[in-house]
Amino acid sequence: MVTKLKGPLLIAALLITAVLSYLLLTNTEYNDLNADGLAQGKAAFNQGDFDEAAEWFRQAAKLGNQEAQFHLAMLYRDGKGVERDDAQALRWLKLAAAQDHLKAQYELAKLLETGRGVDMADPVGAAHWYRKAAEHNLAAAQLRLAMLYADGRGVKKDEALALDWAIRSAKANNTEADSFKQQMINKVKNKASHGDAKAQFVLARLYQRGEGIHEDVKSAEQWLRASAASGNAEAQFHLANLLIKQAAGASEASRWYLAAAKQNHLLAAAAIGTMFATGMGTVQNSKDALLWLHKAADAGITHAQTNLGILYDENKGFEHDDKQAVQWLQKAADQNQSKAMNNLAAMYLQGRGVDRDLKKAYTLFKAAAKEDGRAQYNLALLYLRGVHVMHNDELAAEWLLKAEASGNQQSQILLGLLYHLGRGVLYNEKQAIHWYSKATSLGDTDATFNLAILHYKAGDYKKAYTLFLQSADAGDNEARNIIGLMYQQGQGVDYDLSKAASSFEEAARQGYAPSQFNLANLYRKGEGVEQIDKKAVHWYQQAAAQKYAQAQNSLAYMYALGRGVKTDRHMAEAWFKKAAEQGLSIAMQNLNLLRQKQSSFTLASQSIDIQIRATILDEQPFNLEQRLDVYRMPELQ
Repeated sequence: MVTKLKGPLLIAALLITAVLSYLLLTNTEYNDLNADGLAQGKAAFNQGDFDEAAEWFRQAAKLGNQEAQFHLAMLYRDGKGVERDDAQALRWLKLAAAQDHLKAQYELAKLLETGRGVDMADPVGAAHWYRKAAEHNLAAAQLRLAMLYADGRGVKKDEALALDWAIRSAKANNTEADSFKQQMINKVKNKASHGDAKAQFVLARLYQRGEGIHEDVKSAEQWLRASAASGNAEAQFHLANLLIKQAAGASEASRWYLAAAKQNHLLAAAAIGTMFATGMGTVQNSKDALLWLHKAADAGITHAQTNLGILYDENKGFEHDDKQAVQWLQKAADQNQSKAMNNLAAMYLQGRGVDRDLKKAYTLFKAAAKEDGRAQYNLALLYLRGVHVMHNDELAAEWLLKAEASGNQQSQILLGLLYHLGRGVLYNEKQAIHWYSKATSLGDTDATFNLAILHYKAGDYKKAYTLFLQSADAGDNEARNIIGLMYQQGQGVDYDLSKAASSFEEAARQGYAPSQFNLANLYRKGEGVEQIDKKAVHWYQQAAAQKYAQAQNSLAYMYALGRGVKTDRHMAEAWFKKAAEQGLSIAMQNLNLLRQKQSSFTLASQSIDIQIRATILDEQPFNLEQRLDVYRMPELQ
């Protein structure tokens, strides 16, 4: 059923439709009309038809086009196509400047500075608009702002800032700025030579950065010392920054940081607090460390907040307080401090000082990983082990490569493992060797061991021996055990059972069960050592006590035959049984033979496990918390 609209209702509906159609039409054509007016205005201006240009610019300017507003203002300023009118020029410049039109901001500042279009000059307003344009690198505005600072017009007189803006303008090839810059440098040099501490500091920074004058570190230090000695806190801070990079400069740096901190220099407070915390350049002092770090952290210095969080977390001579650690790390993390986000993520993962929250931990690691190598490594661990995320070796490999490129050294052995095993990347022996070698050069013993295994399995025994020896010298008993095997078999070295025994014994005395077993075998057989059953029994017992099945089996054999001990079939049965319960098949066979009163027992020979170390990839249960890479000591920024 269709309802017919009557008189007044029909008219109202038609009016509404017409208005909506108009609005829709003007909306769609607005941008075209705006752009067309600007284009037509520029065309007319270029042809010298200023009257026509003014009309087109006005049309687009009324629609809000900032470029048209600027051009219309210039016509009013110069009296082209319209009667000269500084007030109208000012009006349109303000509209364009408010839309961040740089040239409009600059021209508006010039009118305000000279008093055109206003009742009286407004240097404060001029400085405001010059600064707006200068901050967006408009060279002319930078120079004018420099001149205002030099004269103290509209701003507090500051020759250092004047020089800074002049240098920035000159860098943009503003030839007028070059001349003004040199005038300011000469003025600063003159004041510095007459003992002006602020001028001395400004001159020092110029020498440090090589801005306006040639770079000269010695001259920079000379003027920093002069200014610092006069009590200039900025100079004291920057002198300390210079000294801290020198081999023996930490002690003097700490004194200058402290001097500046006592003058309420917050970055210096953060620095001296860190030095007191670590004992760098000064005596470690937890009370003073907390005092200065709190001063800086309370004022919002993010790296001081991070360092406070680390101190409260790590408990190295400081009161351990997980909640305080979380509080300060959170403050820094809220300001996108990547170190803080990384350590805070670890605390969420562990549930320390905060409820355990894997999702929050992952989010923080991901945010920190945008720039932090440790966070990138930690994120890779999550993907490797499937913690809160799906297990993904490919993504793990990507993050490990990023972490290593960021300087994270722990990533190198993991990359070696992934290339060695073909996990997340294609198997590539050369890449595995590359990453293992990099980690080895930095002292990673597991990487050295894996590299040795890789060469051993490839038949390069000499290279393998050299690497195993390197691991053994670092205290690796598994490597010592393999060296013993290599001497037994003459692999990469001359066959030498005496050296094999020495290598086994060195590891055996460190409690390494496989070497205890291997040494016992040599004593039992008299190979490389004098044949002594009692010593064989001693070392079998040492290994058997560690539930080493092969040693338990051999110890049972010694009891069964009365070698090195009194014959004891009950002890023999007990040890055969223990070994059999661990799945050693020959022990079960020997147990049956013993019960049948037979003596043709089977013994295991040497015990060597030629396998790479990859527990981080497959250990169960996995202790992720111990594997995480977090910041454990405060660092100077």
